[in-house]
Amino acid sequence: MPVEIRELIIKTEIKTKNDENISLKENEFLVFKEEILETCKRMLTEGVKKINYRR
Repeated sequence: MPVEIRELIIKTEIKTKNDENISLKENEFLVFKEEILETCKRMLTEGVKKINYRR
């Protein structure tokens, strides 16, 4: 019986030229973070719906 194991690892590193020019306020950062999380959750749930395995 074949067994399939999937693993995805994404590593990123973000560098800025001037750390002094960062002007995001804490509230803006939190809103941005929530938007990214919601988008990722939506994409994951849509991906699960598209997969239809026949067993």
